Amino acid sequence: MLSFYQRLATGLCAVVAGALVWAGAFWGPRPLPLLSVPPAAVRFEGANAVEYTRVVAEEFPDRVTGTPPARRAAGYLRAEFRKLGYEVSSPTFSMWLRGERVQGENVVAWLEGESPQSVAVMAHYDGQLTSHGAAEDNASGVGVLLELARVLRQGPRHRGLILAADDAEEWGMIGARELTSLLKTHQTVAVLSLDYLAAGPAPSLEMNCMGQFAGYTPLWLRQLLVASGRAQGARFEQVTGTGEWIERALEVSAQDQGPLLRSGIPALNLATHSLKTEAVRARYHTPEDVFRNFDPAAFQLLGSTVEQAVFALNTLPPPAPGTAGDFQASPDRYLSSALMGLLQILGLLPIVLAACFAASNFAAEKIELHGWRFLEPASWVIPPCLAGLLLYALTGLNILPRFELYPATPKDPFLYHLPLALIAALAIVVGAGFVELRKLLSRVEVPPTPFGVRKRTLFLWVTIVALVAFFNNPYAMELFLGGFAYATLLLVPPRGAVSRATNAALLIAAATPFAALLYSFGKEIFLGWRIIWYLVLQAAYGVWSPIAVALFLLAVVLGVQLFWISVLQGDRDVANPLA
Repeated sequence: MLSFYQRLATGLCAVVAGALVWAGAFWGPRPLPLLSVPPAAVRFEGANAVEYTRVVAEEFPDRVTGTPPARRAAGYLRAEFRKLGYEVSSPTFSMWLRGERVQGENVVAWLEGESPQSVAVMAHYDGQLTSHGAAEDNASGVGVLLELARVLRQGPRHRGLILAADDAEEWGMIGARELTSLLKTHQTVAVLSLDYLAAGPAPSLEMNCMGQFAGYTPLWLRQLLVASGRAQGARFEQVTGTGEWIERALEVSAQDQGPLLRSGIPALNLATHSLKTEAVRARYHTPEDVFRNFDPAAFQLLGSTVEQAVFALNTLPPPAPGTAGDFQASPDRYLSSALMGLLQILGLLPIVLAACFAASNFAAEKIELHGWRFLEPASWVIPPCLAGLLLYALTGLNILPRFELYPATPKDPFLYHLPLALIAALAIVVGAGFVELRKLLSRVEVPPTPFGVRKRTLFLWVTIVALVAFFNNPYAMELFLGGFAYATLLLVPPRGAVSRATNAALLIAAATPFAALLYSFGKEIFLGWRIIWYLVLQAAYGVWSPIAVALFLLAVVLGVQLFWISVLQGDRDVANPLA
C-alpha cells in the first residue's frame, strides 16, 4: 500500500486535477459560431420521393446483398440515374455473408463541377434477411436520393456532385467502405447519408455522427446541417454532452457515415424523428416494414434540408481542417479538441502518480518488480486469450459462419440460436487453461504475498491497461476503465465486514458504466442477455481489434482478482489468489 504522505500527495493531485477538470468543463466551452446559410429556392417534391420509395419497396423486395433481387434493384437505380442525365458506374466488391462469399454492387452517379472538389449524397438500397420490402430501412432513403438526383442536376455547380446508392450497409457499411477511395479521389468535402425515414409525421430530423472505429462528424458540418434545416423550417435532434461522449467511446456506427469518418471524410447521416418510437421499433427489420402510411411532408422536410445543405456546400469556401476532435458540450457550446485532450490527461494524472509511488515502494522494500511476483496476476489472462485465438481460428475456417464485419442484423434468428457446441469448445479451452495454469503456479515458489503488496501489483497492471486504453481511445478509457483505476487505488485492507463491503461497493461502482451500457445496448438491438454472445461475435468478425479484446480480458481478470483479495478472501496472505 501507499504511505501516508504518498496517499496525501495522490489525494492533493486528485483534488487539484478534479478542480481543473471542473473549471475547464464549466468555463472552457465556447459559444458555437452562428452559421447561417441563405435560403435556397428548393425544388424537392416530397410526393415524388414517396413514389420512388414505393417502387423500390414493392417492385424490388428482398434486396439482400448478393441476391438476384438486389441486382435487379441496382439495375433499376442505374437506369433512373442515366435517365436523369448522370454518368453512372457500378463498382462491385466481394464479401462474406453468413458463411458464403457474395458480390455486392454500388451504384454511383456523378456530374462534374467547375472545381475538382465534390459533394456527395448517399443512401443504401440493400435490405435484411428478416424483412421483405425494407421500406423504411431503407427504400425511403433511396426514394429521397432519387428525387434529389432530379432536382440537383439543374443549376450551376462550383463543386462536382456524387450520388451513391450503396450496398451491404446492413453488414457493417461495407458498400460505403468500398466507396472511400473514390470519394477521396474526387476530393469530397462532405457526404450526407440518408437512412430511415419513418412512416407517419416527422416533427423533426436527427443526425448521426459516430465514426466506425474512429472519427466523428466535425462541428462545421453539424452546424451547416442545423443552419440548412433552420432555413427550410426543420428542427434537428442532436446528441451532445454525455451522449456524444458515449458515442465517441463506442465507435461502432450503425449508418454509412461511419467508415467515411474513419477514413477522414467529413460525413453524417440524416433521418426523420418519429413520435411513435415503439411502433417504429416494432416494425424495424421485420416483414411489417412495408410501404404504408408514408407522409410526403416528412420526406419534404428531409429532402429540402439536404437540397439546401448541398446548395450551401456547393457555394461555401472549403472548411478549415482539423476540427473533428472538437466536442459539442451542448447545442450551442463546444470544447476545443486541445482543451478536451488536456482535461482527459488531467483525469489520468492521479492514477499515474499513484502508480509511480507504488512502483517506488517495491524498490524501497527490495521486492523484485520484474520478477514472477509482478507477472503472475496478468498470467491469468492466458486461458481466455487462448479461447479468443480458437474463436478467430473457427471463424477463419468458416466453422463459425463468417460475416464481413458486423454480425447478423438485429432480429435475425442467427443471433438467437446459440451454437452450443462452439460455446462448449470455448468454455473447455478456458477451463483447461485455468487448470494447467494453476498447476504451473503451484510449482513456482513464491512467498506469501501480503494484501498491500498484492494490491499494489494489481494496481500497476490496472494502470498499464488504463494507459494503453487511453492512447487507443481516451473516451472509452475514462468511461469504462477510469472508475476501475480509481476504485483499485481506494481499496482498503479487508479486516472486517465494513471494509469488505466498502471494497465491494467500489468495485461494483467501477463496473456499473459497462454493465449499464451493455444492458442499454442489448435492449436497443432486441437481444437482451444475448448481447454477451453478440459481443463475442463482434470480436470474432473484427469489430473489436485484438488489442481491444486483450485489454478487455485483462481488465476482467484483474477485476476478479481484486474482488477476491479485497472482498472474499480477507486479510490472509496468499501466493495465488485464484489457486
